[in-house]
Amino acid sequence: MPLTNQVDIAMKKFLSVLFVALLLAGASFAQCDKHVVYSSEKQEFIGTDGQVEDIKTDALTLEFSQGKIVLNAPGKGDALTGIIKETDCQWKTLYKEGKAVYKLDFQKPQSDETSGGSITIEAKDGVLTILVEIAKMEGRKVKLIVSKYEEK
Repeated sequence: MPLTNQVDIAMKKFLSVLFVALLLAGASFAQCDKHVVYSSEKQEFIGTDGQVEDIKTDALTLEFSQGKIVLNAPGKGDALTGIIKETDCQWKTLYKEGKAVYKLDFQKPQSDETSGGSITIEAKDGVLTILVEIAKMEGRKVKLIVSKYEEK
């Protein structure tokens, strides 16, 4: 077989693989790029040792929209905003099985002060939880138990 035919075949295979990879990446990104509001009525405050230190039953919402996440506790003051820097979607079944990790910069309300952090949404057996980690919390975390979610 002439070398040009081998190059053509190799190039076609490469382009086919690239096309499939782009389709899969696009589908994964589309799952994480939705405008969704998650509601929580129970939050667990986790210490640096991984143990639950406190449990609250406040109403909270997390609104994921284009490029940002807003954590709001109605009646508790200003909302905390996180600007999304990076997203890693690994949903097997959206909202039912898998997870999404968002790396972001949180901005303190009424200030230019920011702190790095992440939000991980995880679903196991249809149960959704959201883990919030903020660098300024020095290893402590907040786990939100999702009571409902709504795509906007």
